Amino acid sequence: MSFTKKQLLPGEKLVVLAHQHVLVLFWPVFLNLMALAILIALSIMFQPWWIALYIAPLAYLLWTWMAWRRREYILTSRRVVKQEGVFAISSFDATLDKINNVFHQQSLMGRLLKYGNVGLETASEQGTTIFDFLSRPIEFKNSIVRQRELYKTEAASAYTSPPTNIPQLLEDLAALRDRNIITSAEFEEKKKALLEKL
Repeated sequence: MSFTKKQLLPGEKLVVLAHQHVLVLFWPVFLNLMALAILIALSIMFQPWWIALYIAPLAYLLWTWMAWRRREYILTSRRVVKQEGVFAISSFDATLDKINNVFHQQSLMGRLLKYGNVGLETASEQGTTIFDFLSRPIEFKNSIVRQRELYKTEAASAYTSPPTNIPQLLEDLAALRDRNIITSAEFEEKKKALLEKL
């Protein structure tokens, strides 16, 4: 199962959907090619049925590929999600306001081939979570940092936003009352609530 729009919370937007680097499939592909070469040699030298044994390494490669496709690292406008599993799904969510630190690690080979690890230090019991062998880790890390700052800015502005134009709202309410869309009692109730905000 891939991360879908149904998993988004109301008002939440998908920002980045990332996977591990394709290089994680190197050893399964290499082992498959070696097994295929050995089984072809055995089929030529002895019996042709040896090639039928190739189904086991092929099943291993298919399983590894499916697991690779299902391991997703998701950044939304509100949280970071690590989701994995082929049949049974497990996920880890960290809301952006709970992330204390974001870091990345890359070896020399990782820098050359553009893969590495991204870590999140959160204010939760789990502490540090590592997103391993991530493709383009610096861009993913920077996206998290940008989104976290944007999230904090939006949250702060929600608390410090200037009051809405109350006189204009009162005029709009009066117009609704005059057109008999709302009753006088509803008008007075809404007017009282608006005046309390001053």
